[in-house]
Amino acid sequence: MSTSAVPATIDYLVTTFTTAATLGAANPPVSIIDGPAVSEAFPKRALYVGLSDPDTSPGAPTAATTIQEWAGMPARTRKETFSIFCTAESWSGSTDIRTARLDAYAIVAAVEDLVRVDKYLGGNANVDPGITNLTLRQNNTTTGAVAQVQFELGLKSRIAA
Repeated sequence: MSTSAVPATIDYLVTTFTTAATLGAANPPVSIIDGPAVSEAFPKRALYVGLSDPDTSPGAPTAATTIQEWAGMPARTRKETFSIFCTAESWSGSTDIRTARLDAYAIVAAVEDLVRVDKYLGGNANVDPGITNLTLRQNNTTTGAVAQVQFELGLKSRIAA
């Protein structure tokens, strides 16, 4: 019996986004990062899957939240409602905050288009309600303008024995 659909769904999303012509295979590509980055290299375009805030330090950022309840008979079946946290990030390399902001939202739009096409995410979960709770964070830094759109991907699944 599976405890949660979260691990398989995150794996599915990372693989799908990495190979998508609008994200990981785009020109220029969006770096698809599974959870926190493990290097100091900062790509100009990134999508963090299973990461609420790439700037969380030193603590661990939130990857997902889950609520489970019994689904009725048989008693070992549960309904799972969960959110996978993601962050789209764009860095312009100049002081042009508008370009960074528009690009970060374009990354979110590409994610939304992909999950609309496969609303069952390869059989792992049902996209319901989908992209929600967007938060824009933007700043002009010494290395240029950066914009982050943090969002949740709202999902549902059924877990059975």
